[in-house]
Formats: sequence, C-alpha cells, structure tokens
Amino acid sequence: MKYIIYFLLLPIVAFSQVQNTYLPVEKLMRSIPEKQNKSVQDIAKYIQANFKSEELQIKAAYFYVATNISYDIAHNFSTELLSSDEDFVTKALTSKKGVCIHYAKLFKAIADDLKYPCEIITGYTKQNNQIAKLSHAWCAIKFKDNNWYIFDPTWDSGYVNNGKFTRNLGAKYYKQLPAASLRTHMPFDYLWQFSKEPISNQEFYNGKTFEGKPKMNFNYQKEIDKYLKLSLIDQAFETSERIEKNGILNNLILEEYTFKKNVFSVTQQNTNIKKLNEIVEEYNVAIILLNDFIIYRNKEFTPSYSDGVLLEMIKTPQEQLEKVKKEIFVLGTVGKENAANFISLKASIVDAEKQAQEQAIFVKEYVSKSKKDRKKMFRKSTWFGIPVK
Repeated sequence: MKYIIYFLLLPIVAFSQVQNTYLPVEKLMRSIPEKQNKSVQDIAKYIQANFKSEELQIKAAYFYVATNISYDIAHNFSTELLSSDEDFVTKALTSKKGVCIHYAKLFKAIADDLKYPCEIITGYTKQNNQIAKLSHAWCAIKFKDNNWYIFDPTWDSGYVNNGKFTRNLGAKYYKQLPAASLRTHMPFDYLWQFSKEPISNQEFYNGKTFEGKPKMNFNYQKEIDKYLKLSLIDQAFETSERIEKNGILNNLILEEYTFKKNVFSVTQQNTNIKKLNEIVEEYNVAIILLNDFIIYRNKEFTPSYSDGVLLEMIKTPQEQLEKVKKEIFVLGTVGKENAANFISLKASIVDAEKQAQEQAIFVKEYVSKSKKDRKKMFRKSTWFGIPVK
C-alpha cells in the first residue's frame, strides 16, 4: 500500500487569509525551543503550556506539522512502508521530510498526546476533475461539539511543481467540513465520509450524486464507535466489505481492497498458527500423561493405587485429547507451509484418542473385577507408549 501523493499546482491562498487563520498560534509555535522540538511528547507539552482551548491547541499542532515538514520528492513514488507508527513519526521529526503518511502520522501523534480523538484516513483525490494516480492520507478529528472535521497538513504545507517542493502555507484544508472535503478527498472506506448518505466512488468521479438513489441513513458515528472497538483483523474485514460495496473503479481502490483482504487473511492465519501451537502443547501434555499411564500398566499397576486414582489417571489424558481434537478440527487455514504437519497432527490426535479410549475401557473393566481376575487381565496384552510430537 503506497501512502503517497502527487501534487499538482495548488491554488495559492491569499496571505491575509492564512495570516488570520494562524495568527493566534504562529509566533509561539515558531519560537518553540529546540530542546522541546525533538519528540511528540515535548511538542504536545509545549502546546498545552501555551494554549488552553481546543481550537488553539489543534491549530498549533497543525501549524507545527505544516511548517516543519517538507514534502519528500525523492520518495514520492516509494512503496516502502516503515514498520510502525513510531517509525513514521521519528522519520518526520528527525529528517523534517516526509510524504503524506508522515504528515498524517505526526499530526495524529501530537493530537493523540493532546487527548483529541484523531483518525488517519486513506483514500484518493481529485483536482481539476482529474483523479490522482497515487493514494493519499489525511486526518479527521472529533471535536467536543461531537462533529468530525477534516485536516490535510500535507496539502496546506505547500506544493510540488516541476519536481520541486515549494513551501506555501495554506489554510484551505484546515478543519474542513466532511461534505466540503468530499469535493477533493475520497476515503477508500465510506465510513470516513462522516455522512448519513455516503457517496459512491462513481458519484465522486461524476462530481454529483445519483438522482433518486435509495436513502441510506447511515449511522456513521455508531459504526465508527463499533469499528474502533474491533480487532485489527475485524477492522480489515469490515473495511474491505465497505470498499467492495462502494465500487472498485480504479487501481488505487483495488490496491487498498487487496491490502485489507490480505491483512484479514494473514492476521487470521497468524491467529490460527498461534492457536495451533497451543494445541500442540496441550497434545504433548496429554501424550506424556497417556504414556505415563501405559508405562504404569506395563508394570501391572505396581505400585498399587486405589481404583479412584486409576480411573483419574486415564481420564485426564483422555479428556485432554478429546479437547484438542475438537479444537483442531474447527481451526481454519494455517498456510501451505504448515499443511503437511497440520494433517499429520490431526491423524496423531485421532490415533492417540483411540488408544486413550482403549485404556479407559481396560481400566473400567479392571476395577469391576476381583483381585484374582485382575491379575489375569495383564496376560492378554502388553502396551507401549506413543511418541510426543
């Protein structure tokens, strides 16, 4: 997944408009001490110490990101994804460069530290009725008025023209209403349109909604609240479902859809492998207990224990094997590389369960007989243990 953007020449915002927008925060944010300029935590503390209102704190964070990070032309088409959010933020802070995902991650990190609900949105964009060739990332923050607003610090930091980044601080994409943002920014997942009537990808292409389309009345806030409580795998699954439903019209949407599907399948497979390893451990414990019992039987139950103890000695591994058998036969895919061992383990569990059942039948019969008849039972057969996986 390429979280990158190609800039066309953006409309230049009038200086007076920008100056008025950032005037309350500009002087202090340009004067941030160097020692407080090296970590998200220190930047957030500086903002909290100098600005008290929600509006000014968020504005200060946005101004900081838009004026301190330069667009990284050299990595505009890079497909490399760093390993964690921390990596993105660290690169942005240390190099003072980045593509859209670095701007978005840094802005979110500061907003998070300021305790404002912030989400990164990925999607594609449109300018001058032209669909961009690369994906983009921006942010949304839920204010105390319970409304979501859109922020794109990348596009407000400047523009790229003829392979050169020019810083040109703007305010057009600061705290946009979601409906206004949809003129240029289309989320891959319509959840992040923040609309009761989300538009389709085709409608974004056309620049207008279809006449007479059925009312959707999408409760986006309820769905967002539910989404944020889901596991990574469930988030990926639900996102992929909404992406598909909204129409896969270009390669960017297809790429995101495939990415989310892969997250779902890989995460599910990793979960299954983790569970498989737990099953193997449980199986090995059961086999050790079963082998201990068989060794004890081969010694003709010497030294002797009460009937209750004998019954319990075989009952424990038998129940354990029944448990792992149920668990492994409902387990999903574990990958082609693990398939052979997976099949072999299933067969071993079934075989061990049969042996445990035979031992249990023997013990049940054994405790039902007199001492004289019990001795005769050992002359019928000899039992040997089975290997641990």
